[in-house]
Amino acid sequence: MAANSQFAMAVHILTMLARSGDENVKSDCIAASVNTNAVVIRRILGQLAQAKLVASQTGAFGGTRLARDPRNISLCEIYKA
Repeated sequence: MAANSQFAMAVHILTMLARSGDENVKSDCIAASVNTNAVVIRRILGQLAQAKLVASQTGAFGGTRLARDPRNISLCEIYKA
């Protein structure tokens, strides 16, 4: 997948997570909003987690949420992730 489309999806993902507040969001829900497969979303979430931008939790009540305040996340950080 091209870096430009990954960057666009990463921005979309982080925007969704910022709007969800402290609630965990499932990758299936994010994938539906981007109109792609959940595996693609989980791969991008893995990269964002390595950059410490998101935190994920497994299990029935699992999902992903932002690891820090969205006002402290720059587009440059997202691109580097």
